[in-house]
Amino acid sequence: MSDSLRYKIVLWMVWAQIALLPIVILMINVTESGVMWRWNLISWLMIGGYVLGLLALPVSRGLEKPKLLRWWLRIDFWFSLIPAILILPLLFYCGRHFIVAEDGDYVLYESRGIMMAAPHYRLGKKEGLFIRGLSRGIRLYDYGNRKVDCFKVDTLKGCMYGVEHGESPAAWVIPIDSARYHRHTNDINAFIDSLYHAQPLLSQKSYGTFVFPDNFAEINYEGGEIMYEDSITYNIDFLGNDSLSVMVFNNNFTRLSFPKDSTINLSPKDVRTFVQSLERRYGKEWIKLVNS
Repeated sequence: MSDSLRYKIVLWMVWAQIALLPIVILMINVTESGVMWRWNLISWLMIGGYVLGLLALPVSRGLEKPKLLRWWLRIDFWFSLIPAILILPLLFYCGRHFIVAEDGDYVLYESRGIMMAAPHYRLGKKEGLFIRGLSRGIRLYDYGNRKVDCFKVDTLKGCMYGVEHGESPAAWVIPIDSARYHRHTNDINAFIDSLYHAQPLLSQKSYGTFVFPDNFAEINYEGGEIMYEDSITYNIDFLGNDSLSVMVFNNNFTRLSFPKDSTINLSPKDVRTFVQSLERRYGKEWIKLVNS
């Protein structure tokens, strides 16, 4: 029996599972923060290890085998079954990433949350067997059914941009090469404004991220609010009926209220102009007001 094909398959399954353990441990240890393996390699290897442990015992039924192997298969089966019941569903749903869109070496990928947590979207760059997450991210509103209408990378101008239409609109323009991004300030500022007008972000399920190339101030649209982040952070709530509410954050925070017509519209260009007019208007008194 020890020379039968089925016996050799059982031995191969045992040794393959043993070999997978140090490989998975090594892969986890060499993975840096913000970096993940492409094609969900770690998840698939872990799933493969559990499957081998679950199948080896049934495959060996009826075979003559050494006592040590017999006990190994029994113990391995139960040590694979119990974690598999608890871990495999999480590996299938939460432990993997899904490529939503890609352009060249850059990708938009999704990782899912536990239970009813919304999916999390990140931007990354392929580096051999890895995907390295970018420092800037975006957020999209959906529950696993996202299909991005446009995802592009402009390496000449050092930017990445995208658009999603529909009930949960989204748009973003962010840098991937700061020097080139800054060098094309006029073109990118015009592009940010035109992209916003093509895809307004004024609904409660919209999201947008735009980075201005001259000073790298960032403006975020999310759920009826606008966050403008520079040396001081401004949170603008535009869903109020009669006024435009502005929360100013520095060491402390101050809430201010302005007429709805304080800005022509809520495009990135106009919001930035509105914030700059506030800073010019109040000058040093504005800083004292914020820090009071």
